[in-house]
Amino acid sequence: MALNQHKFKYTVPLTQVTEYIQGHPGVQEYLNQFIESKNTYYEKSVGLVRFFNWLKIIKGIDLTPTEFLNLHIKKRATDDIEERRWALRLVLEYSRDNPDLKGKAKNYKYTAFFLPIKQFCDHNEVPLTSTGGFFPNRERRKYQEKPFTAEFIKRILAVLNQRDRAICMCELQAGQAIQQILVDVNQQAKRVFRLIDEGAERIRFDFEERKRNGFQYFSYISRDAIQEIQKWRPLRQQILKRLDTQSDYIFIADTGRPWIPKHFHNTVRETWKRHGLYTGPLSIRSHGFRKFFEQEASPPERGISKAYVTFMMGHSEGKDSSGQRVTHALDAVGGVYDNAPKVYPNAVEKEYAKLEPYINIYTGKKASTFNLSPNREKLLESLLKDLEQGNITVTQNNPERR
Repeated sequence: MALNQHKFKYTVPLTQVTEYIQGHPGVQEYLNQFIESKNTYYEKSVGLVRFFNWLKIIKGIDLTPTEFLNLHIKKRATDDIEERRWALRLVLEYSRDNPDLKGKAKNYKYTAFFLPIKQFCDHNEVPLTSTGGFFPNRERRKYQEKPFTAEFIKRILAVLNQRDRAICMCELQAGQAIQQILVDVNQQAKRVFRLIDEGAERIRFDFEERKRNGFQYFSYISRDAIQEIQKWRPLRQQILKRLDTQSDYIFIADTGRPWIPKHFHNTVRETWKRHGLYTGPLSIRSHGFRKFFEQEASPPERGISKAYVTFMMGHSEGKDSSGQRVTHALDAVGGVYDNAPKVYPNAVEKEYAKLEPYINIYTGKKASTFNLSPNREKLLESLLKDLEQGNITVTQNNPERR
């Protein structure tokens, strides 16, 4: 590495990313293919900006993306083997062999560092390489992920603030990743609050796709998630009242802006660390709530269709532990040929109803013990009164009456 290494920062401010893209139309053209996925768009743009910053600061090579591609073309056309591998060597030094990334997962090095540059070159019909195998095998995980049980979930939810606890419960009960909850579900505040006020004990959410797989599906949340959202509503209302504004989002930050996955992960991880619950990578992952949804449908004696559970989780196909495909996308429930969920949506809901007793970890198999509609005004009036008197605060980790 060059002497300038100590000056290099791998975090790239959003303003710098935006300015860089605006100044390089070729980069913008490449990124347009990811425009429908904000996270992917941001990841690819950061990957490119970070690489060209690295080239300039660490290697002393000050090239625009277009100049880099043109030089790559010229060098690939030579008969000199070393010259032909010029760009590939740089990208591997930046990603796979970068000492600054020592200890990072191989998959992270590949997807966040190597892949954006390779895809950029491929998009411009100047392939970075015609061979593979530079990131050959997935590394065995150093830590084993802890499976969630109902009791463990109660422990880790108990220390979270009300907003994050409600988010986790939505992940659990809908079988979704945090992206679906804080993007797709989150922007439906008016609809969700209206259904809750009408007394709904099960709310359906439709999703266009996951990870750009083009597979449309839907899932639900049930009593426990609805109850946690209800507890969050007066805290949300306090934030909006203080800011004198409104929001179309269910889960918001203290600034009134939508709560985003990055801030959610940072907040819950730090909270779990403070309480000695987070002890290392994979000791607690919010994705475990999604996995709990699937695991609770698995015992054969429960008679729950795993094909329909897979549909509710947004999988167009699946793989077994050895990586072999076990469901072809054509045959998947909700896939190309089996359109049962579109024709018979009640069939999906019936399977969800079978699963409900096991994912309602607080209310369980009992019938709903609360009616959300008739007593809503009294509930909100009581909670808001407690807020004004200081008996409940937004920042308190476990809001409850004193």
